[in-house]
Formats: sequence, C-alpha cells, structure tokens
Amino acid sequence: MEGYYKNSHTHIFTMNNAPKDFLRLFLPPFLADATDNFTNTELGAWIIRTIASRSGGKAKRYAAFLKIGKNKFQEDVFEDLMSRYQSEGPFQFVTLCQNLEYLGVGRSVSGFEGQLEEVIKIKRKFPFQILPFFGLDPRWKSSGDEIQKTVARYFNNKIEMGETEVYPFQGLKIYPSTGHYAFDERLKKTFEWAALHGVPVMTHAYYLGGLYNFDKNYIINNLNPVDPYTGLVYHVPKFLEQRGNFKSRMLGTQKAIDCKNNCSYFLEPDSYRTMLDKIAGLKICFAHFGGVDQIKAALGDNTDSKKIKPFGVSKTNWYEQIKKLMTDYPEQVYTDISYDITECLAKENHMIYDEFYEQAKKYPKQILFGTDFFMTERDGLEQNAVKSFKDFAMRSQLLNGNSMWEQMAKVNPDSYLKSKYNNSQTA
Repeated sequence: MEGYYKNSHTHIFTMNNAPKDFLRLFLPPFLADATDNFTNTELGAWIIRTIASRSGGKAKRYAAFLKIGKNKFQEDVFEDLMSRYQSEGPFQFVTLCQNLEYLGVGRSVSGFEGQLEEVIKIKRKFPFQILPFFGLDPRWKSSGDEIQKTVARYFNNKIEMGETEVYPFQGLKIYPSTGHYAFDERLKKTFEWAALHGVPVMTHAYYLGGLYNFDKNYIINNLNPVDPYTGLVYHVPKFLEQRGNFKSRMLGTQKAIDCKNNCSYFLEPDSYRTMLDKIAGLKICFAHFGGVDQIKAALGDNTDSKKIKPFGVSKTNWYEQIKKLMTDYPEQVYTDISYDITECLAKENHMIYDEFYEQAKKYPKQILFGTDFFMTERDGLEQNAVKSFKDFAMRSQLLNGNSMWEQMAKVNPDSYLKSKYNNSQTA
C-alpha cells in the first residue's frame, strides 16, 4: 500500500475504555453524571442518536461526540472513521491508544490492556488500514525496565496474516497533561528503545486543552521533578489557583479549570529539549501545533489568549516553541494540524490555513495532516473538515512540485512513520 494517504492523528477509544467519571473533564459534575447515566440506557442512546441527526448547533455536535464515544467496541468507531473517507480514495489511519487509567476520575471498564487487545483485533481485520500507536504512561508499571520490556513484547508479537505477518503497533503516544512529564525517568529506556528502532512518538501539545489530571493533590506533589537527562530540578511555581467567576463557582467547574491549567506545566514543548539532545534519532510529533489560540496569539489576532497567564516554565507562546524545536531538530521534530482544521472550519476562520501554508514552506518535511477524530465531533463533522482543508492544500505547492496536501498527507507521514515496525505501507 505504498503511497497511500494518511491521517496521522485519530482516536477510536470508547467510553468503555475511559474512566468511570470521564465526562467530568468536560462538563460540570452534575451534568456529566446525568449525561453518562442517561446515555447508558437504550432509550438514552436512541435519544442521543436522534439529537445528532436532527438538531443543530452545539447540541448536535456534542450529541455526535457522545454517540461515537458510547459505541461498545472500538471496531465500530474505526469503521465509522473509514466510512468518512470513501470519497477520498485509500487511506491509512494512525489511531492513538490512550492509557486513561490515571486521570483522577476512576478506572475504565476494559482496563488499558483490554483496550490494547481490542485494537490488536482490529489490526488483524484491517492490517493495512490501521496504524495503532501504543499509549505510554510512566505510572503503568513499577519500573522503567518493566515498561520497556512490556512495550517491546507488545510490539514484537506479530500478527499472522496468511503467508505474511504484520507488527501490531507502529508508534508510541504520550499525553503528559494527564499527570507526568515527558522526561519522566521511567520512560527513558523506552524512548531509547524507540530511537534505536525508529519508532515515532506522538505527544499531545495543545495549550490548555484536552485531557488533564483531575486530582489537585496529585498535581501539587508532582510539579517539581528531577530531569534525568540533566540531573537538574525542573522548577515550576506552586499550584496556581484562580478565583474564577460567578458561573464557574455556581457550576462547580473551578477545580477542573485550575487542574487543567496547571497540568499544562507537564506538557510544555520546551521541556522536551533534554530528551531530544540526549537521545539521538528520537522522532517526536508535537500534536496540534500548540493549538489554534496560541497560533492566533502569535499572529496578534487573539487578545483573549494574550491575557491568559502562560502556564509554562519558559512563559512563551507554545506555537513559537514548537517552531523553534522544528528548527533546532529538523530530523527529529514534527508537528500536526489535528483539531486545528476542525476549529477553523467551525469558526469560519481560514486565515489559519494561510498560516499553515507559510509554515509548510519553512518546514516542508515536518508538518503532518491529522484531524483528531473523534474528539473533533464536538465542533464539526470529520468529512467536512477534511474536504475543506484538502481543497485548500491541493492548490498550494511545496516541494518538488508536490501540493501541500501531497506533502502533509503522504510524503511527510511516510518519513515520520518509517521504522522497524511499520511494514503496513506495502501489502
């Protein structure tokens, strides 16, 4: 399947793979619990499907998000994802497994290992369409040695496909804002193993957005670690709390806001520098390019985001941090535009497309196409965002006569994904 286009950033986990109180990360507690309980019934699920198909605006989008997440099996979500690309020709999809067991909102029904087994079954059924990334978390095992050996065992356990074999996983996914630093010493050996075999790493990098740890005490106790690559203490301020406003106090959401903000310390792009310096050949993609608000703030087009206290040690714009990393580590650092293109379409703000083109000219080999399905269904339909960006990118030329689309959805992902474990480009 060499030459297939790729969506380098998607999710297919279901609420069965998510913690018990997962929706509390996005909704006020009373509403999250009511929504979760309601949609667990056949009647509730039917109502959600009806809302998703008939209503408009935010209700429709959030209903669509819940409709997908409430699927019982990841295979159903993956087949839904593939169906959105029927008019786009053959596609491959990087699906990012998430270790969601340490968010401070309970444990999942399936457990992390159960989520992995589901994905392996999908790989057996769609060996060349799905490119799973293994969710990596330092709290998963008792030591770095155990993590590295277990990860290697999962990767090396080939799936037999008649006369051929395929590796089950093609990369690693980390999500530091769930409560750990990327440079956590327990991950060091796994990253060294990844670099040795060319295994790519994808990290969440959306400023003040996405998943986070809901346990304030846990965050306080883990904000000042020692960087194993330098031996220096990573100094950050103590847990910062905001007064909030009347609405956040009435809805009981201020704790969530404070936790989300402070978890961004775990996520700051500049904190990855020591890893990139010390581990030759480590490939890392900083997902979301820092996020739309950071991009707009860098362009001087978002006064609200300029007012936000910069949660990070360097106190500089994350979009600018990622660009500097791509400049300093041209063979190691990538970024993707996932979630951003859906937000741009939802807000009818296409100036970000022009900015992506300007950056693609500066970093023609380092920016990847991705969408962040199904997380984006709260803002817009997958197929609409893909069509909108593709139409723009097909008109924009980059390297060797390639369009921006060809470069970001085919050439660059092939380079990023090239490793011992990626034999799924050829049938």
